[in-house]
Amino acid sequence: MTFIPGHFFTKTKGHLLLALFLILGHPNSGWAGTTNAEAASAADLAWQALQHAQASPPEPLKQLPDRMYSDQEILAYYNLVATRAGEVADLAKNFYTQYPDNAQAAAARKIYLEMLYTSVESNTTNRIAELETVTRELQQAPELDESARFQLSLHLLHSAVSGREHQSTEAMRAELEQRARQLARDYPNHPDGVNFLLGIARAAAPEKAAALARDIPALTADAKIKTECQGLINRFAALGHPLKLKLPLADGRVLDLEQMRGKVVCLFFWDAGASYTAKAIWAVNGLYKTYHAQGVEFWGLNFDATPAAAAATLLKDYQIEWPQYYDLPAGGKIQQQFGYAQPMVWLVDKKGVLRDVKAQHGPEPMIQKLLAEP
Repeated sequence: MTFIPGHFFTKTKGHLLLALFLILGHPNSGWAGTTNAEAASAADLAWQALQHAQASPPEPLKQLPDRMYSDQEILAYYNLVATRAGEVADLAKNFYTQYPDNAQAAAARKIYLEMLYTSVESNTTNRIAELETVTRELQQAPELDESARFQLSLHLLHSAVSGREHQSTEAMRAELEQRARQLARDYPNHPDGVNFLLGIARAAAPEKAAALARDIPALTADAKIKTECQGLINRFAALGHPLKLKLPLADGRVLDLEQMRGKVVCLFFWDAGASYTAKAIWAVNGLYKTYHAQGVEFWGLNFDATPAAAAATLLKDYQIEWPQYYDLPAGGKIQQQFGYAQPMVWLVDKKGVLRDVKAQHGPEPMIQKLLAEP
């Protein structure tokens, strides 16, 4: 959510009405008969009113001594931010429309765009279409190169998606998917659109994730992304079916799921350099200490290019006792089959059936359920 403290809005609607009066004039004031000096004076007053409005934001939420703000209070605050920003945007637009030759007209246009972005981001979704129109107009400027036009489209995406955040997670994701697809089509040389879509696919339910994974490869030439998309399709297709894995360890042992029948198996996919890996491996090791004695086997599937020092350090620091398979030094079998995603936790039941490929979001209930099954 974008918020620029101390930079915009009036504190009362009276200020805005005064500013509108100064910019638009009283309906009976007879602007056609004013002198240049009078017009200049009116423009100066209007500019001062706009500056005052821009420099007077709503008071930010302050920490309460005895409770947290409710969702309704937070929403009301952002609605206020959105409304005030929209009012200042209108003031700015009226200024440069009324005084197009004024020395401050260009600055007023900049304020208008800035406030329109803020209004949309803060929850004024009914102005998204207006922001789209302004963005297209800006992108038509001949002096802009593709990179600059792309940045305008990206800013529009961020603003529109943020504006949907207060409606629902579903509305936000739908807005992101629609705009990410358009971004990927319009700017195939920029990875952001495809990366947004891939992020949605990673978080989505199986059917939606697989559908996106089938669409994404047509939007990119990146071989790694294509591999991950096929992996997404494969891993969700594997859900509910017996999973066959036979993985050789560096010490000569073999991890064979068929030999694990009768036990629940937890598979932890990880990479030492990935975000949250340290926290994830600590959490999985806590599960190991709780559930290994109850019949749950734990395997680590590492995606580092080599058994790097960072991976070895993590294993040592957390005193990991469960076996580790290093996929890429062994030929990348798992990556080729199921894509590259980490940290990730899969759960296999006592019959060897893959039951969960997103257990990293809270594995214990499923582990307990699988342990209770015959």
